This record gives sequence, structure tokens and C-alpha cells, in this order.
Amino acid sequence: MRPFSVAHRAADVADATSGVLDVLVIGLGVTGAGVALDAASRGMSVAALDMGDLASGTSSKSSKLVHGGLRYLEQYDFAMVRESVLERQTLLKLAPHLVWPMDFVYPVWPDTARRRLLGLGLSTYDVFAGVRNVRRHEKVDAERAIKIAPALADSGLSYAYVYGDSGTDDARLVLAVIQAARSFGAHALPYAEVVGLLRDEEGNVSGARVRDRLTQSEYEIRARHVVNATGVWVDNLLAMIEPTRVPAVQPSKGVHVVVNRERLPLAHASVLLPSRQGDLRSMFAIAWGPQTILGTTDTAYNGPLDALALTEDDLDYVLAAGNAVFNRDLTADDVVGAWVGVRPLLRSGEGDGVEAGEVLSDMSRRHTLLDGPARLVTITGGKLTTYRRMAKDVVDLLVERDDRKARCRTDDISLGSQQPFAHLLNTVEGAGAPLGISAQTARVLARQHGDAAFDVLSLIASDPTLAEQITPADNHVFAEVVYAARHEGAAMLDDVFSRRTRLSLRVRDAGLPAAARAARILAYETGRDEAWADKQVSAYADAVRTERGVLGLPEGDAVVV
Repeated sequence: MRPFSVAHRAADVADATSGVLDVLVIGLGVTGAGVALDAASRGMSVAALDMGDLASGTSSKSSKLVHGGLRYLEQYDFAMVRESVLERQTLLKLAPHLVWPMDFVYPVWPDTARRRLLGLGLSTYDVFAGVRNVRRHEKVDAERAIKIAPALADSGLSYAYVYGDSGTDDARLVLAVIQAARSFGAHALPYAEVVGLLRDEEGNVSGARVRDRLTQSEYEIRARHVVNATGVWVDNLLAMIEPTRVPAVQPSKGVHVVVNRERLPLAHASVLLPSRQGDLRSMFAIAWGPQTILGTTDTAYNGPLDALALTEDDLDYVLAAGNAVFNRDLTADDVVGAWVGVRPLLRSGEGDGVEAGEVLSDMSRRHTLLDGPARLVTITGGKLTTYRRMAKDVVDLLVERDDRKARCRTDDISLGSQQPFAHLLNTVEGAGAPLGISAQTARVLARQHGDAAFDVLSLIASDPTLAEQITPADNHVFAEVVYAARHEGAAMLDDVFSRRTRLSLRVRDAGLPAAARAARILAYETGRDEAWADKQVSAYADAVRTERGVLGLPEGDAVVV
């Protein structure tokens, strides 16, 4: 298998265009990546492409959770909860470095609605998880709840329930799935935009015409089966076949903000925030290393999908929701990062459109599979946790079309490491110590890269300058920039800082003081020049500034580009 790198782009394109593939997957979010892995592992020839970087849409802008969906019990969607819990347990097995157990606290106050039903609901949650549960729930008094989540100290709670779910790095999870798909022979082509669908003599979709945004060339990829896994963009692709088709998806806007743990201390737990603002919305406060995530909103979005940005109303709402529970007087000055994404929620039918800003907490999170029109297979809806089941449904359909037997194997395919994380971490720390790698950086490398952490350490062994931290505010090192270019398909600086690492989200200055050095490393590794590197710094600053909206970037010569 050749490395996943821009340096091998021409060979990847040549392979994908040399004949008729079994499957062409359009979309490199978690669902498209899952379809590529499932199909390739069942012996099909596969190419998967995206108009941007992998996971550059919804799949890098989630709540960073792999969870069973406790709140779906309130909607009596037991099937959804059971599926989600079982998939959570599978991912804990397949990628213990990327999916980790986490305690969740459900605080209860004297005025908490339906509090008598919480214990019953959590018992149901435990039953669905079975013997492999993260942990069984328990009822704890206020004092113990505050020890688990110190930010609750001033909230006035009566008691709390503690239950188990899991956290993840969503973009790294997508990368891990793609790398697994490539190990079975699949081709992955980010920055390959579909500008038209090909049709055979019977009018059925038989491939795509692609504009390569890296080489500025166009080519055709032909396949017996074409899968539309573009998430909130699925209607754009369907419209290439039926321009007057009623949209299948209602985009839902989700906003998250990041504050330092000192302002909202949660230790290693997260808190489900029942609405205390009278609008029936629930949110999370999620422990995220040295920081805490607050989110998400869940409102209809009817604007351009390429113009998402944090607004004043978004920021005010999220901070007010956190302050209503924690009484910590959080302000915009406490926010170090933010992201805005849109999720593909299913419309129930014609006339199901909603006004922008309308709360969508009751819309279905289940997925749907469409066979047609013109034999185009479309998968949409769902959520990060259940991507593997969504992919299985797609590939089961393709296998049935081919009238053959090939069982799904993805419940047993490693996603970068299957050794216990504690063992992996201990080994990485031991290998990194002679190279001057701190325990904090070793943990980052183990979490980010799994078994490939040792490949990153080998880069440092050959060039000790790569052990330098990219920014003092985080523990990523420059060796990861090299590795992202050589082995993780990173083509742009934004790919490295926003999705291979998460510096754009975790650091108030988004890592911009180090952007010039990182861009030059990326340029060298991918055969570009210094002029390209300079443009990358500006493009990255613009991307961060746009998404952060009203939050903006701090002033300073090293930051404002």
C-alpha cells in the first residue's frame, strides 16, 4: 500500500480512473469512510472522494462523543438507543486510543422535570449495553457529584445520576477508518469535487465527472455502484438527477465553544445539561483534556452550507445555558475556540421544512437509505456513533444487487490499535523519553496515532528539531506535521491544524504564530514552493476567522494575518 500523501496523488488518480470500479463513494465524512471500508473489506474495488478534506464537514464538528443517546429514551426511540449503545461498545474495542470511556453526570434539582423516570431510563440504558457496558449507572449525592464534576459546586443540585458513555476525536476517527479502507485497497481522493454524474445507456448513474482541486484537472471515474454519502449535501447530488426533487434533509446547526478547564472544571467527566432556560433543549459540558466543551445548539439552518459562522446569538445562548447550570459567569473572554457544523436531519415528507432558528430536538436522528433515482444509492441522517451500521446497510444493498454473499467484517477490523490504551501509552512514554518527549506529548501521540505513534517518534529520532512543540499552549509537535503530509493525506495547512491536530479549536491564537514553519514543512513534503506556503498561512487564518465569527482572533502581529 502506497502512503496516503499528495506526493502519490497522480498514481492514486491513475488507479481510480483506469477501469470500472465496483463502488464509487462520494463523501469522505465518517459515513462515506465507513462505506469505503465495508465495501473494500468485502472484496470490492473502491474509490472514495470528497470536494474538501476528509471529515471537513459535519464529521469534524460533532460533540466529540460516541454515545448511546440517552435523551432518545425521552422520545421512546428504544431501537435507536439500543443500536447506538451496541455500536459504542464495538468502537471501544476497535479503537481504544480514539474512543475512550467517560463518566457522565446527570444533575437533578428540586425542579427537574420527570426526575422520577431518570433511574428507570438509565436502567434501560444499562440493559441495552449488556455485559460490555462502560459502567452501570448509579445515584450519587450532591457532594460526590461535585467531586466528579467540580463545576457543579455552585449549581444547587439535590443529587445526580452517574452513567457511562464515551468520548472521541471525530476527525481522527474518520482518518482511522479511511486508513483501514486503504489497507484493503480502497483509493481515497480528498479535494476531488463531483461536477457531474455519468449515465449508462439505460440512464443509470455509472460514475462521476470530477474536478481535481489540487491539480486543477478533470477526469472521470466509472463504477458499477455509486454511493451518495455527502451528509447535508445529499440533495445537491440528487438534484443532478432530479432538479425538482423535494429535499430529503433539513440541516440542523450545532454550535460548540471551548473554555479552559480552570473556568469550568470537570475533572475527567462530562455533564448532561438539562434545560434550565424553559426551551426544552439539552446540552453537554464535555471534559476535553485541559479544556471543556459547551454545546450543542440544535436549530434549523437554511443558509449557505459554505458560510457557517459563530454569531452573537449563538455565543450568547451557549454561554447562558452553561451559566444557568453552573453559575460560573462565563463570558466571551473565556472562550478559546469554537466550531459550527450542520447535521443532516431527515424531513418526514413534503412540507416538512422549518423556519431558520427553530429548535429541532425532536427530529429523527435515524438514518435512511434510498435506492434510486437512476440506481444512485443515497445514505443520510444518522449520527457519528452509528456510522458503521449505516455503512453496513449500504454495502448489504450493493451485495444484494450483485446477487452474491459477502458478510460485513467491520465489527472486527482494527482502527489503528486494539491494544489496551494504558499499555500503549506506557510503551510510547518509554520510547519517547530518550528523545526528550514529555509524558504529556507522549499521551497526545498515543491518543492521536495509536500504534503509528512509534512512526512519529522515528521521525523525531532522525531529526530532533521535530520534537519541538508547535505551540506552548498545546502538546502537539512538528513531527506530526511531517507525518500528516507523508501518511495522513494532508494537503493544506488547514488540514493539519484543524483536523489532523485540533489547534484551530483548542488554542486561542489557533496556532498561527507557528503557521509559517508548519506551512513550509508541508510545502517541502508535498512538492510546493514558499509562495504556496505563504498563501496557506493567510488561507488558514481566513478560515479560522470566518468560522469563529464574532469570536474572531486575538490582535497581534504574530496572529492577525
